[in-house]
Amino acid sequence: MKSNPLYRQIVEGYNWNNYVSYDSPIPQKSVAKKYRAYLLIACSGAYGTTENHVLFNCSLSSGRNYASQLERELKITLHRYKDSNCDGIGAHFRYALTSKEDAEKVLNLINKNNPKLLLDYQIANILELYPKKAA
Repeated sequence: MKSNPLYRQIVEGYNWNNYVSYDSPIPQKSVAKKYRAYLLIACSGAYGTTENHVLFNCSLSSGRNYASQLERELKITLHRYKDSNCDGIGAHFRYALTSKEDAEKVLNLINKNNPKLLLDYQIANILELYPKKAA
């Protein structure tokens, strides 16, 4: 799995409340949790991210709701993988964007609502994680 440095920043506690990015220390209002979840999904690449990662890293009550909301809002379909829990009881879903075009839609939505949150090179790095949609 290719990894994206921005994914690590999100997981390691990126300071969402004070700065646009590490490279651009411009104070800005905090990023809504919904867009943090969308960015986490986008930065995870074709491998995807789990409901649990969304819950833990974005402090949300339901990772599933945000994945479904993203699908409705952009009219895309996320790939869902069913992951068994480590204790063998039950399972949870891993959500992944299916193409570069879908990832671009998500990133455009994030930037539309959070201007200057993502720099051009960060967008390019995220898009490199995805294959082009098959014809």
